[in-house]
Amino acid sequence: MSAPPPPDVVEPLLPSGIADAATVLAAALADDPGFVHLFPVRARRERELRAMYRMTLSDSVRYGQAYVTRLDGAVTGAIALYPPGSYPMTPARWWRQSFRIARIALHTREHSLGIIKFGDVTSAGVPSDAWYVEALGVRPDLQRAGRGKRLMATVFAVIDCAGGPSYLETTKPDNVGYYTALGYVPVKERVPMAPSSDDGPWIFPMRRDAARVRV
Repeated sequence: MSAPPPPDVVEPLLPSGIADAATVLAAALADDPGFVHLFPVRARRERELRAMYRMTLSDSVRYGQAYVTRLDGAVTGAIALYPPGSYPMTPARWWRQSFRIARIALHTREHSLGIIKFGDVTSAGVPSDAWYVEALGVRPDLQRAGRGKRLMATVFAVIDCAGGPSYLETTKPDNVGYYTALGYVPVKERVPMAPSSDDGPWIFPMRRDAARVRV
C-alpha cells in the first residue's frame, strides 16, 4: 500500500519567497558531489549556494517559471524551469544580476573560476529546443516523501501542454535512477568535473522526450 501524498500545496514562486526557496535548495543540494567539489569549504557551502540560488530563482521567476511546495506556509521544496531558448542567460540578464554576481564572487572567493567553468559547461549542454529543469530540491528532513515528484509533475504539466522535450543535469549518481523513473534517459557521456581524477565528480546530462498527446 503506497504512502499518502504529502499535505503540502504546490504554488508558483513569487519574488517575496525567493530567499526562503534559495535556502531550501542550498540545504537540499549541499551534499551533491558537484557542489562539494565546487564549494569545498563545508562551513561556507550553504551560504555560497544560497547566494547562487537567489540569483537563479530571481532569473527563473522573471524569464522562466519556478514553483514551491509549502507546508503550513513554510517552503519545503523548490524547482526552477526555463522554456526552450531562454537559457543560458543573455548578457542583459547577467547585467541585471550584476550585484548578486559580485556578492557570489565575494562569498566564493578562491573558487570562483571553477564555478564559472562549471556554468560554461552546463550552459553549453542545454539543447535549444528543450525545457530546462535548472534546479530541484526538497528540505533535507522532508525528503523521500513525494514532494520532489509533485514538483516534477507540476513542470511536466507545463512542458507537456506546450510540447517538446526537457533536459536536466545531476552530479549525484543516485539521482540518475530517480530521474530515469520519471522518464529521463542519459544523453551523451558523463562529463568529468575534475579532469585529473577518475573518481568524479561527473555531470550526468539527461533528457525526457516530448510526451505523446492522446487524441
